[in-house]
Amino acid sequence: MKTGMTPLCISIGLALVQPAIADQEADRMTVWSSPASATTTILGQEMMEKLDKQNVASALATVPGVTLQKSGGRNELQVKVRGFDSRQIPIFLDGVPIYVPYDGNFDLGRILTSDIASLEVSKDYSSLLLGPNQMGGAINITTQKPSKPLEGGLGYRQGWSRGSDNAKDMHASLGLSNDRGFIQLNGSKLKQDYLGLPHGVSSDTVGTHGRMINSSAEDTNGVIKVGFTPRVNDEYTFTYINQNGEKDSPPYAGTLQTPRYWQWPQYDKESYYYQGTTHLGERFTLKSRLYHDSFKNTLLLNNTLEDLQNKRGGYSHYADFSTGGGLQLSADVRESDLLSFAINWKNDTHREKGAPTAPYDRYRDRTWSIASEYQWAATQNLDIVSGISYDWRDSVQGMKHEKNGSLTFYENNSKSAFNWETLARYHLNHQDWLSLSLSDRTRFPTLKERYTTMKPAMNQIALVNPQLKAERAQNIALTWSGHINGSWRYETSIWYNRVSDAIVSKSISDRLTQNQNSGRINYSGVDIGINGSPLDMLDVGASYGLIHADIKSREAGKPTGQPTQTLTSWLTFRPLDSLRFTLSEEARSSSYSNSSGTQKAAGFAVTHLRADYNVGYGISVNASVNNLFDSKYALSEGFIEEGRNVWAGIEYKF
Repeated sequence: MKTGMTPLCISIGLALVQPAIADQEADRMTVWSSPASATTTILGQEMMEKLDKQNVASALATVPGVTLQKSGGRNELQVKVRGFDSRQIPIFLDGVPIYVPYDGNFDLGRILTSDIASLEVSKDYSSLLLGPNQMGGAINITTQKPSKPLEGGLGYRQGWSRGSDNAKDMHASLGLSNDRGFIQLNGSKLKQDYLGLPHGVSSDTVGTHGRMINSSAEDTNGVIKVGFTPRVNDEYTFTYINQNGEKDSPPYAGTLQTPRYWQWPQYDKESYYYQGTTHLGERFTLKSRLYHDSFKNTLLLNNTLEDLQNKRGGYSHYADFSTGGGLQLSADVRESDLLSFAINWKNDTHREKGAPTAPYDRYRDRTWSIASEYQWAATQNLDIVSGISYDWRDSVQGMKHEKNGSLTFYENNSKSAFNWETLARYHLNHQDWLSLSLSDRTRFPTLKERYTTMKPAMNQIALVNPQLKAERAQNIALTWSGHINGSWRYETSIWYNRVSDAIVSKSISDRLTQNQNSGRINYSGVDIGINGSPLDMLDVGASYGLIHADIKSREAGKPTGQPTQTLTSWLTFRPLDSLRFTLSEEARSSSYSNSSGTQKAAGFAVTHLRADYNVGYGISVNASVNNLFDSKYALSEGFIEEGRNVWAGIEYKF
């Protein structure tokens, strides 16, 4: 089912079912910031399970103002927040920044929600104490941590599509804790043999007999988290994460480009994290962190179906890694004020080669950030939080092997940026509040934006531009959060973002292009979320986002992957204490799939249904039908999403 998503439809829908995605305030976890600055939206494990979201990207897209984005050719899922992509909205895992050093992205479809405790989205004020590149906010993924002396669980789900089993999802967890610390173990695996096509879709290009060509994937994840609490309020946590992935990219099924059949037999991430909190006397708190991330992925570039069948495509391999750390010192000032200082650093190394035996091209950046934040309890009902930071990035290595056997060395270069922000929050009562935030923040260009020499579109060659400056955005947001009564909660934001020095690809000639700081874009919009219980056995909710992009420079092109309107709504019916049915709907208006505007994904609405039954003794069973009406739709033009699919599972928790 397709829809134009008119404002009238949306207003009617919001009048009937309105959600707030946020979990209870007590579950809020601020990472390296003052408590008063926590204007984040929290998505908890229960909501992710109820809406049947298996990966982080699809779960985040249920938050007002957050849009699911798909890079069709690479089969990558990311999100946009109020028009900003994942390079401009950094992703943190337990407060540690995660991204592939080369292009600044990470496929969020590879992170499974079964290992996740909560997701936090900061859309306006995000603390500069976290580090650099928070041009449009921040997202934090929090892994699980035991809250009881002994807890754990096992789960298994089987998936079917077009009458055959096509996927399985399994996970296990074990947590132990006492006054001296805790141990948390998690393991999960999602294996997908193929994606089922919607009925009526069949061709030699995209797939026949209901099975999409080149659509298998497998993700295996393991987490070991060990914490020590030698004193009350002091904690030292060591985390090891091993994530192994394989994925194929289903082909383009439209008429505007040639289909490709790329495959990633390796899409792996290995991580070592340390986080520490130490109280120094009654007034001072020291937080520390140290981390190392490695990213390895191998791409087989099968550009035709014949190449796929004969295994004779091109080859690309990345072996990237990042090492970083930080310190934060906070001091209680007066009765309720808090003054904090932080320093963060990060080394990013990108290694790339185009053949298994070829030598690596090497690029390396070092980024530093120093920041300060002050929380001021101005009056009994008014809190004001302000932060500043100074960031600088040094390029310390750039080496490329040319096709003629020569080496190209790029000169080292440096760029710096100053950032500031402030938030005023007025408490109307103990639950309702009104906040106003202002900010001026930046994002450094990635290694790919500065050094890439490949521009496949129009057979163009890209000229490198190591001297690219940081992008900059001025943001203003007014947010009102409150309760209609004891059963209904709402939150609405009106916001405006002004982007300057945006990095855009500028054509120099018919054959040459270069990334330059010549883009200007203004974004404005409204986010609305509300939920409530009209009956004891009924919960309803919805989240809505409206965004308008005003392109001020021709080179910036159309905003890609950004629909004007998005809506997620759901209804949970509990006829028994042990039985729950959740009906959910996701809808969005059309969006451009390329900056020239020649490719456009139509608007759509998709319906899902899930049932959960608590058997007792920690055992529960579940069943779900996704894309209930077998709609044909696409997030990116020509890249068809999965048709109707069915899941059934069992879970045991203790």
